[in-house]
Amino acid sequence: MICPQCQRENLTDAIFCEHCGARLETVCSHCGEPNRRGATFCRICGQAINQAATVAPAGVPGVPSPDSYVPRHLAEKILASRQSLEGERKQVTVLFADIRDSMKLIEGRDPEEAQKIIDPVLQVMMDAVHRYEGTVNQVLGDGIMALFGAPLAHEDHALRACYSALAMQEEMRRYRRRLGQSEEAGLQIGIGMNSGEVVVRSIGNDLNIDYSALGHTTHLAARMQELAGPGAALLTASTLRQVEGFVQVKSLGSVQMKGVSQPVETHELVGATTARTRVQAGAARGLTPLVGRRTEIEVFSKLIEQVAGGKGQILAMVGEPGMGKSRLVHEFTRHQLRPGWLVLVAASASYGKATPYFPIIEMLRRYFQIADGEGIERIQDRVMTHILELDKVLKEALPPILSLLGALPDEVHPSAALAEFKDVVDATERYLAMDPQQRRRLTLDAVKRVLIRETQRQPVLLVFEDLHWIDTETQAFLDSLIESLPMTHILLLVDYRPEYSHGWGDKSYYTQLRVKPYNRPVRRSSCNTCWDATRTRSKWALIVFTILLSLVEAAAQGHNRPVFTSGTTIVIYSCRCRQLDGAEVRSRSCAAI
Repeated sequence: MICPQCQRENLTDAIFCEHCGARLETVCSHCGEPNRRGATFCRICGQAINQAATVAPAGVPGVPSPDSYVPRHLAEKILASRQSLEGERKQVTVLFADIRDSMKLIEGRDPEEAQKIIDPVLQVMMDAVHRYEGTVNQVLGDGIMALFGAPLAHEDHALRACYSALAMQEEMRRYRRRLGQSEEAGLQIGIGMNSGEVVVRSIGNDLNIDYSALGHTTHLAARMQELAGPGAALLTASTLRQVEGFVQVKSLGSVQMKGVSQPVETHELVGATTARTRVQAGAARGLTPLVGRRTEIEVFSKLIEQVAGGKGQILAMVGEPGMGKSRLVHEFTRHQLRPGWLVLVAASASYGKATPYFPIIEMLRRYFQIADGEGIERIQDRVMTHILELDKVLKEALPPILSLLGALPDEVHPSAALAEFKDVVDATERYLAMDPQQRRRLTLDAVKRVLIRETQRQPVLLVFEDLHWIDTETQAFLDSLIESLPMTHILLLVDYRPEYSHGWGDKSYYTQLRVKPYNRPVRRSSCNTCWDATRTRSKWALIVFTILLSLVEAAAQGHNRPVFTSGTTIVIYSCRCRQLDGAEVRSRSCAAI
């Protein structure tokens, strides 16, 4: 018998889970009455019981309820939309994480001392989940169970789960360094992920979520976590299909799992790629030539000429999702820009609103060429060298920029990279002595000054995508930069959906493009280009092309709104496409309309 809370096995006659203490029950879908696991008919109404409808109890002694650790902004979102969420079938990614060899760590220790070891690690796990708007559904002693995509729906739930897993492992590396532990012998966690469907049955006032897992959704995630070694994060093929191009993985082959008849394709999560949009991920596989969009390209080319002459400009592209804004950005930055331009991309993300300066931090990491996992001293050395070579007057900009990058040196013991520069150390001490409002003003001003000074060496194309997901601090930065834009060599390229609003429309150096659906001839031409990319004409190639053409044609119907397919349809489509050969896959991968 599998416990619905911790996913561990118990004896068939168990009433409570011997691992986590949860009551083992099956909920009658007709009357809602809890019944013993294994019961065929409900003891109250006599209806047949769906054995998939397992539910974890609202409270287990010693286990905190979700309302004690879910951030307030997420709790408000969940409770505000509770009625519409209950009873919905959702595509989700389930994540399990726990401390490896926790029993050895706490053996012989006082309970309070043991809790001091476990609690900070649990906090690291929960913070990483909440950063990407996942929900920690259960705290399981030395680990957690989290859902991405339920109760709050996210089309990129699998990617959020992967980013969360990477964030957990990165923060654990920092935690071990603070404790003075080695990578081999220090605290380690193991993570497992799987994607599938669940039905959200009810959401309590304390944010406990009762749900029914369809198939092996949670079971496989728990098995992945059990299989993961110290410091590893494993995922199934169903999760990988939804994040290809965005993450790096290592195949571990097919593994036989308990309770599953067929071997399960298993992968280890290694890292994230630089792709932040589906167009960027698709570009690695190859995109078809852009069809149409001559007007947009002509406008971009004219603005490039003006910026090269020292007249900064703003180009805003507005359109519904799926209209091709990101594809146009890709075309502008890769094929329509003359040599000698510096391109800085700052993409917002749907989970980034809760993180101040999220797009700016991404942009700065690319500007200073900082790789993932790079040490603090190396970051300090890179940033300091670059800024002081740019202009020594910018030394006051160093502390706030290092703070954004998480590499601000300690006020008492500056790192070796900075200790020899007394002016920098003094600037750091002044910055650390400021109140929050002063730091905020200095941070906004520092990033702006560095960018403007850079334009004296080379023109800059500054790209901010998806402004509808922007955080308030990044919005304040853009508002400040735009006031200084006319006398710079900066072309600020932004895109957003119609619901986003700003106050730049009255600027003489502001240009707006409405990205609209293709007309019928261009739609047909684009689809034919995809068809031509396929050298063979097998039945699967024809199926892919037919689906593509029907979706494109349907997208243009009814107020020119794009068509959105369900997560289930996308998964089935991806599975079928996996049966194509290399040439046929290009007709799917190259479709960028």
